[in-house]
Amino acid sequence: MSSPCRTEAILAAATLAMLLSGCQKHPHSASYAPVAQSDAAPVVVSQLLPGGTPPTPEDPRGYIYDGNPTYIAQGKQYFSWYNCNGCHSNGGGGMGPAFMDKVWLYGGRIDQIHNSIAEGRPNGMPTWRAKIPDAQIWELAAYVRSLSVPSTTGEEPPSAPPPPVTPPPHPNAPGGATIPQK
Repeated sequence: MSSPCRTEAILAAATLAMLLSGCQKHPHSASYAPVAQSDAAPVVVSQLLPGGTPPTPEDPRGYIYDGNPTYIAQGKQYFSWYNCNGCHSNGGGGMGPAFMDKVWLYGGRIDQIHNSIAEGRPNGMPTWRAKIPDAQIWELAAYVRSLSVPSTTGEEPPSAPPPPVTPPPHPNAPGGATIPQK
């Protein structure tokens, strides 16, 4: 049998060893960058310019999508599929800004709307560039722009429904393009 003094000495030595093992010197915490800062991915800068500078020229791809009823209808489906309603409440505004008014913080041209969706904006709008194919972002932009433009042309809406759109298998897939079904 061991004596009580010997048991206390073993416990004291074990406690001292545990305390000393926790006193290792740690490297300076500033030398560790958070995971988000350690990525070498380039930062995409917005084309928004401060007041007094000339506006950027329009992206020519916008002319393809702007006002096109087929792309607007597809953008409306994507608006629902990607849950844009969750923040923008069918364009009437909610947690995110409204699209049915005349005030656009980051520009109301279709290419500026595309940039807002693709790059995101401060205070809430996430970037969707890596999650949604670019053609779908243009179609979303066409739909969002159509919400703010009053119908001044007097044209009748198309009588035939737009072609169905197949959803992508997952958000990062390059699919989801319009596939006319017969």
